[in-house]
Amino acid sequence: MDRCDFLFVYNLVQDYLKYVCLDSEPETASNQASQVLRKVASSLQGEVEENLGPYLDKFEICSTEEAGRVFDQVMVNEFTDGNTNWGRILTIFLFGGILAKKLQERGVLFTADTLKQISHFITDYIINTHSKWIVENGGWDNGFVAKFEDKSPWLSLHWMKTKILAAFSFVNQYY
Repeated sequence: MDRCDFLFVYNLVQDYLKYVCLDSEPETASNQASQVLRKVASSLQGEVEENLGPYLDKFEICSTEEAGRVFDQVMVNEFTDGNTNWGRILTIFLFGGILAKKLQERGVLFTADTLKQISHFITDYIINTHSKWIVENGGWDNGFVAKFEDKSPWLSLHWMKTKILAAFSFVNQYY
């Protein structure tokens, strides 16, 4: 992926984080991928947060640096089997949103700099580990949007919760 693709993913991440973390009415999504991400991920976000609450409370996530370390550990575990699919790509955004909201709960202000730092470590992860897969599977418009726009029946809240809880349980063993 070239610089333009990095910026696309970075803007996608920023849009989603603003959407789930700000109380005010969000700006209109700038593209179809952002619209679909907002709709699908935010419909899962609340319940996943509730289920992860007990695990997240055990972590001292009081800085963006600590959030980045936890994020990296959970993502390594989430993708340890080497399999990638659009549901797992979605979990990257979900978990990033959960960490951003956890930082807010811990008193970290959601400033432009905080948003930039969180967006950067999520984008770096996506670009460095999944960009080739994303391109090979239709990219954001022909892959991600096409997969989630009609809410394919394979997307199961239970499946998503199970995967995220399993990844978090693994990391929890080391803290």
